[in-house]
Amino acid sequence: MKAAIASVTAQLARLFSRDRAKNGKRVLVNDILSIQVISAALIGGLAIASLYWGGQWVLQDNYGRWALQWTEELNELGSPLFLADDGEALIRLESYVERYPEIDRVAYFAKDGTALFSVDNTDDAEPVADLSASMLSDAVAVVGKRKPYLMRGGILDPRQFEILAPVWTESIPVDGLFDFDPASLQQDSQTELIGFIGIRLDFVMFHDRLLSNIRGAILILLGLLIVFGLYGRRTLRKALASISGLQKPIQELAKGNLGVKFEPAEHREISDIVEALETTATALSERDAELLELANHDSLTGLFNRRRFVEEFDKEITNALQQGYSSALFFIDLDQFKYVNDACGHPAGDRLLCKVADELKRSVRSDDIVARFGGDEFAILMRRTDADAAQACAESILANLRHMAHVEEDQVFHVHCSIGITMLTGDELRHDELINQADIACREAKMAGRNRMHLYEHSEDTVQRISADVGWMNRLRNAVDDDEFELRFQPINRIDTGETTHHEVLIRLQGDDGKMILPDTFLPAAVRFGLMSEIDFWMIRHAAKAYAEHSCRARRLKLAINLSANAFENDDLTKFVEDSFKEHDVEPSDIILEITESLAIRRPLHVEQKITALRALGCHFALDDFGTGYSSFSYLQKLHFDYIKIDGAFVQDILNNPVDQKMIKLIAEIGREAGMQTIAEYVQDAESLVLLGELGVDMAQGYFVGRPTKKPQLKSTPLTLSSRRAKRSSRQN
Repeated sequence: MKAAIASVTAQLARLFSRDRAKNGKRVLVNDILSIQVISAALIGGLAIASLYWGGQWVLQDNYGRWALQWTEELNELGSPLFLADDGEALIRLESYVERYPEIDRVAYFAKDGTALFSVDNTDDAEPVADLSASMLSDAVAVVGKRKPYLMRGGILDPRQFEILAPVWTESIPVDGLFDFDPASLQQDSQTELIGFIGIRLDFVMFHDRLLSNIRGAILILLGLLIVFGLYGRRTLRKALASISGLQKPIQELAKGNLGVKFEPAEHREISDIVEALETTATALSERDAELLELANHDSLTGLFNRRRFVEEFDKEITNALQQGYSSALFFIDLDQFKYVNDACGHPAGDRLLCKVADELKRSVRSDDIVARFGGDEFAILMRRTDADAAQACAESILANLRHMAHVEEDQVFHVHCSIGITMLTGDELRHDELINQADIACREAKMAGRNRMHLYEHSEDTVQRISADVGWMNRLRNAVDDDEFELRFQPINRIDTGETTHHEVLIRLQGDDGKMILPDTFLPAAVRFGLMSEIDFWMIRHAAKAYAEHSCRARRLKLAINLSANAFENDDLTKFVEDSFKEHDVEPSDIILEITESLAIRRPLHVEQKITALRALGCHFALDDFGTGYSSFSYLQKLHFDYIKIDGAFVQDILNNPVDQKMIKLIAEIGREAGMQTIAEYVQDAESLVLLGELGVDMAQGYFVGRPTKKPQLKSTPLTLSSRRAKRSSRQN
């Protein structure tokens, strides 16, 4: 029976194992079905075992009861045979035995155990043997007992029983009718053993028939169990189909297919899961779309960014080469855009960039590509065009931007730009080369005066200029990294006393021929290649070293250091100056930082913040090249400089130009009223020096005062006789 149950369970397990996933992992639906079937199999097995073993127990108990019942009846039927030769009693006994085929034999024994006779239901019955001494003794012992019989069998084999019961008579010695006492019956009764009756019962036929019926019922139960398993599998699979249906969509979702569709579910729980998955897929799709947008577009203007533009540019290069047409690349740089940021803040600059981006898109065709490269730089890919059409489009862009007015905080800004153009022609083109060509053309437009366009021309001069630029870039890079620059110190003297007040720190670069290269030669290249800020920091660090080397208590050295606009764009400027001065024990009050007038006027907010931070350290400031182009006197008090350096253009021809004399005098007067000292540059002779003194200028710098030297030198300016008299007269007064 156990083997049958195990076989059914194994068969069901094999049935469910067909649905095992290909990767060897279990399937949830199959696990649920397996639990159901295994549970049903265990319950069914327990029921079958209980039915079988319970039936055995019931049969055994019933067999015992029937055996005792037949024993009592046969005892009554056979008792007369001990008292008299009663033939009718024998006939009744034989008739009774024949009616019950399970009665195999009935035997009667004398009281000494001798076999008297027997009645058999079988033809091949063996002769009845006498009772053994032990059996006789046991049978006699039960006379008058509550259980007056001996039973053998029924434990190991419930189908066969052997019962031995004594037959006796009981008599009452006094039989008075009126004084009969039932309570004394047990005490006064007399028992007389007559003999024994033995019965052998055989329930094999009945038992086998009943077990056959039980086995049939078990087989039917097993069949129902299998049917129930199959039906349950089908029912559960149908009920769990919504869960199984999620497997493939979830796998596709895991692969990144966010467009997967989920089948609607009937059950609330599964429907909630499907809704959550759909919401997740939608959120992931929106996130991917947003990431793709960010990866391909500029977050501020919505234009293509540099990476996406280069991808489209490479495709256009391939198509142009294969189909034999030409296209144009524009590189656009806004002129003086940083002044908008400085005057009104970065949000205002961002709004202006968005406005420029919209104007650029309106100025080109729908199939042209406009991109923002970063900052105030834009690029345009103009498809299928020639040089004339490209230049006409560039002129149109310049005109449109010139007519565009941007208003911020009651200030009106007119946007100008410089455009460099290069054509996609030739057999071997790479996007980096073409972008570099357009950038070079844009720089040519800026050098030509800005607010114009320039078409790149591949010529020997251009190649040589590019090669020279690349050479300067490498040379300047090595000079910064290897400390190949050198410092020179030019004195600045007072005009009235001729004494040296401080030295301006100048930078030089030694050429291959051993001659010194002036900064006007290599600094423009440093600005173009973004190395100017590093050169400024090199100047600050080495000027601090020179201060530590040449300054002493007896003669404190004061130095003036030029800083470019790039230095003020570096947020680390203040900290770098502070750290350098602390490292070399520089007194900040002995340092004068010079900035150009153009930087101060065009970027007042940015410069004012940096000046405030550096002035807090103790540094002084000088406004260099004052008077060239702007003459914005209103900024002098706002930024509060300590020195004003009059540009050398006013000094070179001062002896012959009355306008320059009046301009210098005006600057000297304004400086004196503002509490600032004035310094005249490019003083070449004694006559110019005397005239500058008469115009009210405080200090002078130039070759007549002193040439740049490797070490700071205190060299007084020779005074003329009239100057000495004026000086002596002032002392006497």
